[in-house]
Amino acid sequence: MSANLLNCRPYARLVGLAGAIMAVLTTAIAAPDPAAGTEIDLPRWVSGLPPYFLVSGVKTEPTYVARIDIWRDGDNFGVVGGAPAWAMRALQAVSVSPDGLVSELACPENAFCGDASDAGGYLSTAALVAAARKNAIKGAATVRQFGDYEVVCVPAEQLGVADPILDPCFELQSGATLALLHRMSQTFDGPSLSVSPLAVEIPSSPPKTPQGYHHAEY
Repeated sequence: MSANLLNCRPYARLVGLAGAIMAVLTTAIAAPDPAAGTEIDLPRWVSGLPPYFLVSGVKTEPTYVARIDIWRDGDNFGVVGGAPAWAMRALQAVSVSPDGLVSELACPENAFCGDASDAGGYLSTAALVAAARKNAIKGAATVRQFGDYEVVCVPAEQLGVADPILDPCFELQSGATLALLHRMSQTFDGPSLSVSPLAVEIPSSPPKTPQGYHHAEY
């Protein structure tokens, strides 16, 4: 996957790569009972998110399908990927401090990751957690359907983005970033994952670090 995909920034600096090896003990998230249209309290929802998740999905590009895997390990958030399938996988990872500061843990070789505080795209959960720790998450949001999963789309301004076009959408149970919602068209756009195949899991222990990527510092 090219460095350009890493550095596109439709609502913030968008990060788009993939791949996390599953922890031995994991509990798959069953698609929850349909609740699209339900309004939830955002601060309460964020405060109840689990400390670990693993996502495995794909993103369709014009000339190939990219495998995308995303994970959370407590305060650390990562995304790994590579396309086409034979390409070396690349890792980007960030960490969020107790007071909501985001720092870079790893950046793909020959890529510009920029300011870690701009973490976006598939790393938007880090920005969400950071904003919550600064008490910047306010109000309510409506649950939307995304394939077999339900997502909560949070106004990007609450994550520190100026004049956003896309709002990040997080899987309801895990908080994993699955898609971005275009404000004008109200459709999922940008580096959104495909709705299928897509698996979201909540491990019972920290996920293992993925293997076979460039510049692994995490």
